Order: sequence, then structure tokens, then C-alpha cells
Amino acid sequence: MSFTVQPLTLERWPALEGLFGRAGASNGCWCMYWRIGPRYRDRPRADNRDDLRQLAAAAAADAPALEAYPVDTAVPGHTTNLFPGVAATFARHGFAVVARRKPDRPVMRRRLDEPSAQ
Repeated sequence: MSFTVQPLTLERWPALEGLFGRAGASNGCWCMYWRIGPRYRDRPRADNRDDLRQLAAAAAADAPALEAYPVDTAVPGHTTNLFPGVAATFARHGFAVVARRKPDRPVMRRRLDEPSAQ
């Protein structure tokens, strides 16, 4: 399977809404956990969605990179919470580990000005 990485823009917003569904992906997170931490749970889902949409509107069309926070299943004792994805899948598509939050939780980044390795 292949996929194309594109920056989130207002023009692409309907595709993100379709992917996340009415609940907003991870129980209403709308990817705001990475910006505000666990407080996203204390907010109405609509606020998380609206804030992410505002970020998409403010983002430059030439965003330099895309980050992911997957699980590294190669690490013994890794978390079984795989909803953010598996690190090996991101690596196959050009993402590189730039830091680790925990041994099994890499921060991976893919420069958008470089072709994806597929």
C-alpha cells in the first residue's frame, strides 16, 4: 500500500474530517494532545476540532515537515496502544527518528521537500 503525504490545508480539511469521523479520531482529541497535553479531554470536542482547523488555516502551504508519534514495536515491552501507528510503517515512507519520548515512543519526522521512500 502506498500513500501520499500532504500538508493539512483548509482545502484538504474535509478529507481530515472524513478520516477522523464525527468523534474526532482518538476520542475527541482532534490531534490537540500534542499541542496542549491531556487538557484536550477537559474541552468540548468541537473546541479541539475548531483549534485544529484554525491551525490548518494559519499553516503555510509549504510546511517544512510532518511529525508522527508512533509506537516502536521492535522495543521489548512496547505499549500495545497502536492507534498512533507503528514506527516501521512510518520509516518505510521516509520518516526518521529525531527524538524519543520513551524507549518505545519515537518522535519521527519527514521533510515534505524530500520524496517519500516507497
